[in-house]
Amino acid sequence: MTAKKKLEPRERVGLALMIFGAVAAAVLTACGIASFDGADHERLTVTRACGSVSFVGVILYLGYRPRAKGIDAWGAAAIAAALAVAVNNMPILPLLSGEARVTAGAADIAKYAVESFFVGLFEETAFRGVLLLAVVERYGRTKKELFASAVVTSALFGASHLFNLLGGAGFGATLLQVSYSFLIGGMCSLVLLLSGSVAACVIVHAVYDFGGYLIPRLGEGVIWTAPEVALTAAVGVCALVFFLFSAEKLSPERAKMLTGRE
Repeated sequence: MTAKKKLEPRERVGLALMIFGAVAAAVLTACGIASFDGADHERLTVTRACGSVSFVGVILYLGYRPRAKGIDAWGAAAIAAALAVAVNNMPILPLLSGEARVTAGAADIAKYAVESFFVGLFEETAFRGVLLLAVVERYGRTKKELFASAVVTSALFGASHLFNLLGGAGFGATLLQVSYSFLIGGMCSLVLLLSGSVAACVIVHAVYDFGGYLIPRLGEGVIWTAPEVALTAAVGVCALVFFLFSAEKLSPERAKMLTGRE
């Protein structure tokens, strides 16, 4: 008879967080505090917070270590490039010119910032902290396999947004969201593999979401002016070139550390 494997302290904490997050989401949903309704932003934020706790638990239970222990120059450059894209997702030039403006009060802006943070935390712990590292653990033995892992898991991340169709979202808008979700997923995947920091991915994702919906949700005016389109295209092309070039800097050794298998 085989003896049961004794859980390590990290695994016990991870298991406890997984259960706590799942139970909290179920209880709070039953109480009307949490919700899975995409139109109910405040309650959905509570659900994402609970889910984030569970996914952090999964990361701990599996022994993954997506936290930086000293970021090298390429890792820092990847974070900087991703932040440039994320910040530029805000209509900077229209805001400066007055063609767009924020009309909501400070309290609504703060709520929106919290919502954006938990979108980033939930999706990055789930798709980069768990899914990407699970694929990397199995297949990430070479630079090409690491890059392929980033592409495949980002495609799955983008495809997951097709579920918005079930909530009544338009087909064209959904396809657009799938496309840019694939791109930001790929960018965040490379940030994690180059820097070793899922926290950096969370910040990039949160800033990107905050900027993208700031005017539609909390303001008014024109977003896509000709100068803004030109700026966005320039930043996007520069980031694309950088991240494609940085694929050569992917390290199987760093990947082993991220998955706790060094």
